[in-house]
Amino acid sequence: MIYQLIQPSLCLRPFVKEYCLLHFEFDQKHPPPVKPFPVRPQQTLVFYLKGGINAFNPETGLFKTFPKIAINGSQVQRYNFHLAHSQMMLSVDFQPTGLSKFLQMPLNEEFIDNRIDAEVLLNPEIGNVYEQMLNASSYAQIIEIVESYLWRRIERQKIDFQPIDKIHLLIAQQPVGYSMAQLADMSCLSLSQFERRFKQQMGISPKFFARVNRFHQAFMLKDQNPHLDWLSIALQTGYNDYQHLVKDFKQFAGDTPNSLLKAHAQAPERILGIG
Repeated sequence: MIYQLIQPSLCLRPFVKEYCLLHFEFDQKHPPPVKPFPVRPQQTLVFYLKGGINAFNPETGLFKTFPKIAINGSQVQRYNFHLAHSQMMLSVDFQPTGLSKFLQMPLNEEFIDNRIDAEVLLNPEIGNVYEQMLNASSYAQIIEIVESYLWRRIERQKIDFQPIDKIHLLIAQQPVGYSMAQLADMSCLSLSQFERRFKQQMGISPKFFARVNRFHQAFMLKDQNPHLDWLSIALQTGYNDYQHLVKDFKQFAGDTPNSLLKAHAQAPERILGIG
């Protein structure tokens, strides 16, 4: 079994942040654990090689079943992922703007909070890649197959980077401390141009993108440093106070900070002791 974050090859790093490879096997006598998945800005291409995802939305009370190769836009609602007893998947986590450049198209509302069948958007080559991954002899070979595919597609395209691309990375790494006017100026664009182009590349506004990244940083900081109190977490990640942090947790996770942390502790990788 494996739960590992893997760095891409140097040539792919302008487009791909990392790969997430997981393979879980659970006791057939018991239901597999559920993984809480709060709002996140990460855009991904996911290959479900064994099992699948049945995702429950606590707000709507509805389940979604994902396609075997899914293109995921920005997630703006909380989901609980119900896994299969035998589960293997590879997620290609793109850099901000990476998915838009990879697809060579703007990310409209269709991509928001949605898992789109990659075999519909991409040419039949993606299906062949999936079959090769199914027949791979090792985890390393799975990564080699997907990297070869990504580079072949990127190499065929004419892709240029603009100042606004650096702003996406800046907000992802440091989501507070800038006004929209400052970010637009750093992008060499007017405010209206900046907001329009940002939304075309990410599917969400720069303000919302910043809020989600701040929330995610707060959650991960507490998860990795359980000795820190929530007020310290709030102040370190740019919140004015603890109540402001709680408000974001309720909006983006549908839960209080402590309740989300408790649910995360029961995630599959934690139960298996591999993540």
